[in-house]
Amino acid sequence: MHPWYVQLVRLVRSREGLGAILIFAGSAAAFGVVPNIVEKMMESGWGHVVVFLLFFVAMTAVVTVGWILRRERGVGIVIGLFPQQNLQDTRLRTMAAASNKNHSSTLVIEPKVLRPDGEALPAAARIDLVANLIDARAEEYRANSGDGAVILYPLAPIGDGFLLGRRLAADAHQSLSVMHYSRADEETVVEGVTLSNRLRNSLYPAQRAAITPYLTEPPGSAPRIVEHPGCPPEHRHRLALIVRVADAPSMLDDAKSVAATGRVRRPTNDTHTGYVFDPEDIEACGPPCGAHVVLDTVRGDLPDTPEVFQAMATHIYETWLNACAAWKTRSGADHVEGQLFMNPPLPIAMAVGWLMRHADVSVVHHLPRLLNKPPIGVRS
Repeated sequence: MHPWYVQLVRLVRSREGLGAILIFAGSAAAFGVVPNIVEKMMESGWGHVVVFLLFFVAMTAVVTVGWILRRERGVGIVIGLFPQQNLQDTRLRTMAAASNKNHSSTLVIEPKVLRPDGEALPAAARIDLVANLIDARAEEYRANSGDGAVILYPLAPIGDGFLLGRRLAADAHQSLSVMHYSRADEETVVEGVTLSNRLRNSLYPAQRAAITPYLTEPPGSAPRIVEHPGCPPEHRHRLALIVRVADAPSMLDDAKSVAATGRVRRPTNDTHTGYVFDPEDIEACGPPCGAHVVLDTVRGDLPDTPEVFQAMATHIYETWLNACAAWKTRSGADHVEGQLFMNPPLPIAMAVGWLMRHADVSVVHHLPRLLNKPPIGVRS
């Protein structure tokens, strides 16, 4: 517990403290000049009141600035879903600093919280714990403040981001904004998407125009379903959606192979694709799919703007809905199960998870550390 004078100095130096001082001083000065204005009006009319009126307006502006400094600016929640390591620790601190700068309060969910005794929790338990912490902090903030947005600052693998977005969609949040590292400099923290039901609205013309230059097929095109002839009948109802947003030369071939065979190693040389069906067993096979659909982008990153990110998330969701309906008709299946292979920026992955809350889709995780790993017993 710090002495009272230390607490006072910290309060005065804070944004809220400065705002309180400006409100107090500005109000006192503004109300103090009112008698002078009235007196001059009684004596000389409006001619000699201009200076006092200007002073009154200036003090009113000071009070307004003080209110702006003190108003609620929402709560930031920094989420560290990556294992603890130097690079991610630095990024976590950067995210926390950005949140402290932008918001009235910040909650930091550090990686060690999700790894009691140094052991990582299972994915479902880890995501559930993070979502519960977000829910609790948001509810506490809104109960005490009644205003202000809840802003997320996540650092997570794409698969975990998808699962977190899906989990948060099940909670009573009207909207959640998601920040992320700008890919332009890997240092600036910028707005990514807002998770809300507006994402479910069909793309309007401006959104289509915003993302069309970055797609190999324009929005609204019929999905091109490629069947896997060798798929066993019991798995034919499965459909893989492969989404390549960031530049990844081998991704399409690898994802197609894993979707068709269920094997995580390449059939040509047995090197690892990086994809895993079970993060606890990196060699485990998964169920093959009866067909796949590819949503691809042209080379180069998407612009780091909320408009483009939100439009892309909606486009991915619409592509899935259309492909799912088409495959259900073509395969004659009563129900279609999906496998999702994707590498978009984290906010888009979270938005897709939010949109696919009720979809029977599982995400196939990609672990870069496994990419091109040689067969067991063979040196790289």
